Formats: sequence, C-alpha cells, structure tokens
Amino acid sequence: MYPAEIVVPMKEELTDNGFVELQTPDQVNASLAEGGTNLLVINSVCGCSAGTARPGVLMAVANAEKNLII
Repeated sequence: MYPAEIVVPMKEELTDNGFVELQTPDQVNASLAEGGTNLLVINSVCGCSAGTARPGVLMAVANAEKNLII
C-alpha cells in the first residue's frame, strides 16, 4: 500500500475531472449495473499511469465527440 500523500494527488487528478472513485467490487458492480457505456480507469502511482494513463484518459474524455456524463 502506498502512503496517502503519494496517492491522493493522483486520485484527485481523476476525481476533480468528474471520475467517481470506486474502491470495492460491490461499488464497481453497482456502477456497471446502472447500464449504458462505462469507462473504467484503474489508477496507479507508477510512472506509466502518471505519464500516460491519467493524462491520456483525461484528454480522451475532454476531446470526446459525444456528450459524456461522468
């Protein structure tokens, strides 16, 4: 487990941009059961997520041609 001071800024990068934090399998299942199209991002503190995954998913959502409800 990583220290909170490392994880919180990376989590907030997503939640501040409309993503909802899901921490348990039940939360994931409930979210997926709502239907529609879902974008599930597995957050991490590794360099790949910091340098590519989070910026990439935020850019993709910001530039989506369809209206998104996050």
